[in-house]
Amino acid sequence: MKKIKITKLIAVISAVGIISSFGAFGASAAVVDNALGVSSSFEKTDIKIAEIAESKLPSKYSSVDLGYVTGIKNQKYDDCWVYSGIGSFESKLLKEGINIGDMSADWANVWATKKLNGKGWQRNYKSSGYSNIMPGYLTSWYGGILENDIAPVDFSKDVYGDMAPDNLTRYGVTSIRYLSKSEPDQIKKSIMDNGGVSTSYAHTVRCLKNNQSYFMPESYTNSYLGHSVEIVGWDDNYSRNNFGEYRNLKPDNDGAWLVRNSWGNYNSLGGYFWISYEDKYVFSSKYDPSYTIQNVMKITDNVKLKQNEVYGATYDFSYVLADEITYINKFDFSDEYNIIDKVIFETGCIGADYDIYYIPVENEVPQDDESKWIKLDSGKVDFRGYICADFDDFTAPEGYGAIGVKIDSGALNDGKTYDDESYIPNSVGVGEWTWTADHVYVFINDSKHGDSFIKYDEESIELLDWYKNKLDDDIGGTFVIKAVTRKDNEEDYMLGDVNLDRQITIDDVTLAQKYLANLNDLSEQSQKNADIDKNGQINIDDVTDIQKYMAGLFEW
Repeated sequence: MKKIKITKLIAVISAVGIISSFGAFGASAAVVDNALGVSSSFEKTDIKIAEIAESKLPSKYSSVDLGYVTGIKNQKYDDCWVYSGIGSFESKLLKEGINIGDMSADWANVWATKKLNGKGWQRNYKSSGYSNIMPGYLTSWYGGILENDIAPVDFSKDVYGDMAPDNLTRYGVTSIRYLSKSEPDQIKKSIMDNGGVSTSYAHTVRCLKNNQSYFMPESYTNSYLGHSVEIVGWDDNYSRNNFGEYRNLKPDNDGAWLVRNSWGNYNSLGGYFWISYEDKYVFSSKYDPSYTIQNVMKITDNVKLKQNEVYGATYDFSYVLADEITYINKFDFSDEYNIIDKVIFETGCIGADYDIYYIPVENEVPQDDESKWIKLDSGKVDFRGYICADFDDFTAPEGYGAIGVKIDSGALNDGKTYDDESYIPNSVGVGEWTWTADHVYVFINDSKHGDSFIKYDEESIELLDWYKNKLDDDIGGTFVIKAVTRKDNEEDYMLGDVNLDRQITIDDVTLAQKYLANLNDLSEQSQKNADIDKNGQINIDDVTDIQKYMAGLFEW
């Protein structure tokens, strides 16, 4: 084993807040609910909803025209990153046929403030934020919270991260894909599949033309501020001549992304604008990550997310140069939530193979003997981001147990040595402290001894001990590995209740139809509930019977 020479990266994430020259747009909290009407300002596409999954990428597309956006919002503080993330979540739910209304941006903002114990994001509610805050918020299932489900935040009083509730989220995010400027087709597909994607760019009025077309050329070197937005469409033929505010410099080619902003109805496009494909920083690594929400699931009283951190990946744990590493989180399965349904982990190790294990715990330590490990799933890391491994349910023994994610990156580095600059290190997401170039903390984790472990080169060690021994780091970190669990009882079995919410509604019909069309997977219990005729398979007759039951034409 060889250890990478460690230099703690600074300025890991870039601030993305409202632009000071547009401060007037943040003066009011009013919601301008005219998103659907804005489509009259630009031509509608001819792509129908049913055609999207079957067609090649069209030259023009708009989730606005198809109704996959909520109303334009007007941010009050430097929290554009909240609106960008929540907007993408709302769009994903609308794309899935789930219309639950607007989510609270203020409570997301509160969640991302400093806690009473001094841990968490080191910001107050008026501060700017960072691009990786919202992926952590959404995958921790703290949000989004519907505005109708909670009272408004009283900002006249002191606000701390502890105030954010952890039990009001109706839908939980289980998978997030990070996006890159180098993969425009994947960005477009993500918009079509999920309604919208979140990204950031560098804003200055010097590059904004007619308040509706934005392009920062590569040669621009003056001042700017970061700003987060939701991308909800594109037009390959949007003329390059619409840009050129800065020194009359235009993109080399036509084409632009349709942007859903958070400054209210401030322009002729009702709060939307266009940004060139060739803009200097949009979808760039400067404001990494840009992301799309891949998968969501309904949260019920029967489901619980077990996690040892709640802020998600603030850093990459890529310190160890070994082809095969097992990252381990220990959980308490002594409560009634001991059926493991899914495992979520964050990684940037694209193309690596992974195995998911249940690892018995003895004397508060995960078993080192791999012959006692139980393999739950295997796969390949298809993208950078939060991966969701969905497998046949596994009932964990009562008491402490561990989830291990073994990542094998050997195939990525075939023939390369550790000293090769193109060597790709094995990695997983970690909740770890970060700071600025001036050594001012941006985030401080609240890691606990015994929560995470690591095994490589046939040796295992508790993670905080590893940080201390290898890096002389007293704060350390916690691996981003989470387990979606449910109760071990027979109450789940309810014919027709496909989404396991103890009700039979059109949502169950839609979920079963999507399963038959290979548009989503169903858990073992959901399949059992959807199999109305109990013949061991789900078919159109089962879907029809659920519809008849809802109409009072059928009983079981």
